[in-house]
Amino acid sequence: MAAGKKRSSVGKTGRVIYAASESCADLLFATGLLAPDAFFWFEIPGQAGVVLSPLEVGRGQKQVKSDLRVMSLDQARSEWRVPDGKTTPEALISGLARHTGIDVWEVPVDFPLALARSLQRAGVRLRPVRDFFPARARKTAQEVEHIREGVRLAEAGLSRAIEVVGQAKVTADGKLCWREDLLTAEILRGEIAAEVARLGGMAARTIAASGPQGADPHQVGSGPIRAGDPIVLDIFPRVDTTGYFGDLTRTVVKGTPSEIALRAYRAVREAQQRAIDTVKAGVKVAAVHGAAKAALDAAGFQTDTTASPPHGFIHGTGHGLGLEIHEAPRVGDRTEAVLEEGHVITIEPGLYYSDWGGVRLEDVVVVRHGGCDNLTSAGFQFQVD
Repeated sequence: MAAGKKRSSVGKTGRVIYAASESCADLLFATGLLAPDAFFWFEIPGQAGVVLSPLEVGRGQKQVKSDLRVMSLDQARSEWRVPDGKTTPEALISGLARHTGIDVWEVPVDFPLALARSLQRAGVRLRPVRDFFPARARKTAQEVEHIREGVRLAEAGLSRAIEVVGQAKVTADGKLCWREDLLTAEILRGEIAAEVARLGGMAARTIAASGPQGADPHQVGSGPIRAGDPIVLDIFPRVDTTGYFGDLTRTVVKGTPSEIALRAYRAVREAQQRAIDTVKAGVKVAAVHGAAKAALDAAGFQTDTTASPPHGFIHGTGHGLGLEIHEAPRVGDRTEAVLEEGHVITIEPGLYYSDWGGVRLEDVVVVRHGGCDNLTSAGFQFQVD
């Protein structure tokens, strides 16, 4: 081919991602390389590769997936005949488009807007794709093991939290005291994070919400913890080496819970088991959610999402888990999705009432043809001595 001559790729489509893989699950899935700075991955007919800065080339050659070509910025610039000194993502991706003759490129829907506009001005046509890697939803055996490791980290954090709550003493005014100081949600969250970090993970925004704070499912919790109040402990650490998440929720109480909290705990436990028993390949996610909801309704806990604030079982039963804490498939009643072999999902029904708090229990399961494998080994202990 003569120098500078554009290849003919009529009807062909390329694919490209530009992001930091530490925060972009699609890029991490494509490359296997965890990096804090943005780089780009490309796929063209017959080839896929990454373009890395000099800082990352050596590590990339060792760590990226074996079917990817690793290129330095200068190597890509030279091969794709990008003008001297131009190593911006706009220049390199435009150069790749010219070099291959491909002018239509699929990108994830969260592709950087400013970069997209620059590429479009350069004549590169972008086609956003919402489900960029559908295969992410069906985990391989290796991915299941990565998630299992994340679940183990969460269980270690939970064990530490229960240990701390168990050691706490009840003060005269009903608060918990640990190591001669008030036990707060912040302290409990810190103990969980430290335990997870020691074992090779990072637990960010762990939920340790007690009493009425637990009525808001994503309230992380703050301030002193009182005896008798349910404490919602939701731990979702990321494994440092792989980027995969675990997820686990238990609800515990130090002292004697109220009658309504105890009833709610038993109802949620039954709802979770019924939902898990419903899970298998070929079942609609709505059926799994329906099993949990029916159990809670039968126990007398009605849901009203129109109330202010909403109360009862106010969220879906679960979600997919992997390189993101929330990914496909979502397990609720607003989708026609069907469970498939290899889906990894959480099962986490809950009940929430602003006057006393909330209860949520969560396990992680792998969908199989005849049922599911539960990756969670943590037991169920509501009252902590």
